[in-house]
Amino acid sequence: WVDPNPDPVTGEVGSVYISDGYGNFRVVVFDSRGKFLRQWGSPGSGEGQYVERGGGHPHCVAVSKDGFVYSCDRGNHRIHVHDREGNLVRTLPVRYPAEVAELIARPCQIVFSTDEAQKYMFVTELANEVGLTMERETGTIVGTTGSPGHMAGEITCAHAMSVDSKGNLYLGECGGGRRPQKFVMNR
Repeated sequence: WVDPNPDPVTGEVGSVYISDGYGNFRVVVFDSRGKFLRQWGSPGSGEGQYVERGGGHPHCVAVSKDGFVYSCDRGNHRIHVHDREGNLVRTLPVRYPAEVAELIARPCQIVFSTDEAQKYMFVTELANEVGLTMERETGTIVGTTGSPGHMAGEITCAHAMSVDSKGNLYLGECGGGRRPQKFVMNR
């Protein structure tokens, strides 16, 4: 993710935030010329740590309009929220409502809704093959997109996601899915 705002430490525009998982367990920040600025994270299950096994941790990084850095901790079933300097602000457990079942959730990718406040975040969820709609402030799951399977509208190995200016979701599948799909925003 490239920051269009001045960096909180250097004051320069264009800092690059990278989720450096699959072995490094960190979010790392470089300036626009590639100079290392800072990093945070370590392996484990404690606050601000990323799962030690299973690969891909942290798996994503996205920065909200209000300057918070969100990263997926897939194996620990949660999303970390840091400020742009790397201070942990809160951790959002990714849990389905009790009436749905005790399902495991493995967040992979985060994008934000297109409203000014970015009230919602959309999260690909690998364990149950859906896209989640979550309230950004609380982490409450308020809806899902798709269902498991191989047909149109069904998802196999939900992995990457993007949203366009109209709020439509584009979800990319890996593994057995290997395709992009477009989900049109209901108005």
